[in-house]
Amino acid sequence: MAGLAEPALVVLNNEDPDLSCMCIDYIRAYCSFLLKFHPNETNFIEKVIRAGLQRYVMNDDMTVGGDGEDEVEFQEFRRELRSMLNVIGLKRPEAIINAVEPWTAEVTSGGSSIPVNRIEALLNVIFHLHEIIPSNMLQSPREGISQRAARLPIVILEGLVLDGRCPAIHVLYFELACRYERLLVLQPQPVVIPHIAAAFLDQRGISISSANVRTRIVYLFCRFVKSHKTVLGPLVSEVITRLAPLLAVSPQADTNQLLSPEDQGYIFEATATLIVFGDLTSEMKSQYVGELASTLAMKFENGLVELNTARARKADEETIQAILQFMSNIIGYSSRMSKAFNNAQSMKACNCIDIYLRLIKLYLETLSPQNAFLLESTRQFAHRLVVSMENELMPYMNGIFDKLALVSTDLDSMHHLLIFCHQTVAKYKKAMLTSGVDLGNVLAIAARASLQEQENNIPAKDDSQRALLYVQRAFVQLLYTVIASDCTPALNTTPGLLDHVLESAARLALSSDQTAQKVALSCLAKISLITPSWSARTLRVALEIPSLSHITPSDAGSTLVVHEVCATLTSLHQSDPDGFTRALRELVPNGFSDQLLSALTNLKGKNLDKQVMNLYSSLRNQSAQ
Repeated sequence: MAGLAEPALVVLNNEDPDLSCMCIDYIRAYCSFLLKFHPNETNFIEKVIRAGLQRYVMNDDMTVGGDGEDEVEFQEFRRELRSMLNVIGLKRPEAIINAVEPWTAEVTSGGSSIPVNRIEALLNVIFHLHEIIPSNMLQSPREGISQRAARLPIVILEGLVLDGRCPAIHVLYFELACRYERLLVLQPQPVVIPHIAAAFLDQRGISISSANVRTRIVYLFCRFVKSHKTVLGPLVSEVITRLAPLLAVSPQADTNQLLSPEDQGYIFEATATLIVFGDLTSEMKSQYVGELASTLAMKFENGLVELNTARARKADEETIQAILQFMSNIIGYSSRMSKAFNNAQSMKACNCIDIYLRLIKLYLETLSPQNAFLLESTRQFAHRLVVSMENELMPYMNGIFDKLALVSTDLDSMHHLLIFCHQTVAKYKKAMLTSGVDLGNVLAIAARASLQEQENNIPAKDDSQRALLYVQRAFVQLLYTVIASDCTPALNTTPGLLDHVLESAARLALSSDQTAQKVALSCLAKISLITPSWSARTLRVALEIPSLSHITPSDAGSTLVVHEVCATLTSLHQSDPDGFTRALRELVPNGFSDQLLSALTNLKGKNLDKQVMNLYSSLRNQSAQ
């Protein structure tokens, strides 16, 4: 083995990654052998580290940050190198750090004299350092080698000169800032955070000329701001001044515009976060947010005027679609701004409730079947308001539902409307009963849509069938939440409405979609405790489900469904033991009913599930004979 070791190092040092890679498995195994049985043999281990880090640097004929075939394959080669170094790093992390520290000092002190491929390689090593040494050293650094390891990314973030020679290095620098955000917070003097923020804000970051990397840097900036919003609080006025030019929005699809709509969404979110958590009074926060919102509202109204003008002169569809997309982007920016608020800095505490209520009112007034393109962004904005507001949204809830329902004319949009309804009921619970929203009507429409287009036992094969499946699942989930939130009075407003909705749930409980089956049966079990007249129907459904052809002992999904059946039967049995026994004996043969009653009385959990599954398997086998 020792005789092969030195030749293996020669091969590892070859500039051709395909050749170099051939000996990695051997070197990895031999290093593991040495560390275990010859721990004092350090000479070869150090040679492997040097060779591995040297080969980590891209060859001069490759493009740093490129996505060609050679560059992609080289990243795979790097993964193998990290795996080889990891064998050493787990046992001797100090040997890895001893080799990386001088490299770090060279790069941070050498400035533009250091080749870009050596800078990029070092940043890549530091970014993936948790794959080479124990990751806990970088998560909770202590004294000694752990502290030295945790210092490496900080040294780079403090001292690396971003000179614009290679956009990929700029991205890696900001990736490091976000990956090691915890280490930045732990610094006794967090001066490096404003230093990184300054780099984000100029041509080194979000204003970089390369469009290929700008989008990623903008995302990382938003993430960085949300992680360090408290430290950046004193700098809020300065940062917002730098961001102001990037917040300008235009209805024209200008290809020369610095930021894409998605990029601008992140900038709006970061700006709002800085305002909400900045060192400002609540009045100042309200003023800043209000100014942003007013600008968006004005641009939206201008877009609406332009849209109506375009339609009046019968402009081509592409022009109209571009205006609608611009208006949809503005609604999206409003949603992104609302993500700045949380429990610590709520929308109410920042005096921003009225600002967002004015926005939702404006967007709802514009939403119509003709402007259905705005449906998705408007609905997402409504989702955000439900998250951010309490009862302040209640007076607007009926209007929100009416407009969303008016435009939700296909299965996909109905599915998302049901999800929104589920969110509101889950949060506001019984308060929804006085909101003006007709939950019973929503459920009735969903029940009809769930069953009208095709039989339930047809599996989803195309988009329309899949959309129907999602509507069915959303319907039973909403019904369950309505029942669990004590909103069942909404189902008693119209005679026969409750029975109609529950009968739809019963049919879905007998469908082939196991996800819908479980939730539908849970609905029936819960409603049977509130409305005992439904107990008999629930019992019949629960007894029939395990006999369906798609329920088999070997199927994991079937096991979950049968567990729900057992829970339902147990609930019915405990609520009225005598009535349950009489009803059971009327529906199934005495021998089967006795066995089932015995199982429900004496078994619990998985043992009960298994016994019920076995009972039905035996019954199925007897029928087949």
